[in-house]
Amino acid sequence: MKRQRRLRKLVPDADLIRRRAAGETLRELAVDYEVEHTTLGRYFARPEVAKEVREAKGVRLAEERAVADRRSEERRLEREVRRDAREQGVRERKYERHAAAAAAQRSSRRRPRTEYEAWLDERDARVPLTRRDLWSRGDEIAAAVVAEGGGIEAVIAATGSRTLENVVSTIDPALVKQAYDNDLLAEAQPSTGA
Repeated sequence: MKRQRRLRKLVPDADLIRRRAAGETLRELAVDYEVEHTTLGRYFARPEVAKEVREAKGVRLAEERAVADRRSEERRLEREVRRDAREQGVRERKYERHAAAAAAQRSSRRRPRTEYEAWLDERDARVPLTRRDLWSRGDEIAAAVVAEGGGIEAVIAATGSRTLENVVSTIDPALVKQAYDNDLLAEAQPSTGA
């Protein structure tokens, strides 16, 4: 007489509910739990278990929404940083051209005759401080990290800013843009497995 393999009794756990809520089939689960898929079908047909599966699906969907929202916010911040860095560069180049033109104009004019004329010339020669002139200690730390090829996470860790929002609001946009670029370069390079 041929002896049949005795099936193990189903011992449900939280992982079983979570996996079913994630969409795994009964047959896939049956292999892992060493029971027949029909046993799982009867188990999941119970009202209290069906309620647990629905709740687990709700939790899973809420987590997925939170992750999607966080990624969307990160992409929005990246676009904002890139825009700010571009505008900052345009503004600073405009100031540099203005300063060069004013210097050229001053050198071609006669010397001021009065103190008031000298004061006016000096006032016209002034250019606003660039963002780099206003760097804080955090900007200097971020510049060092970015120069070494560090990305956003490295900047957050080195500056102690704790969140991406803090970095975006306190660090020079050009540095944050470079950190984003470093992240893109790191993703594009093939990983070397040891």
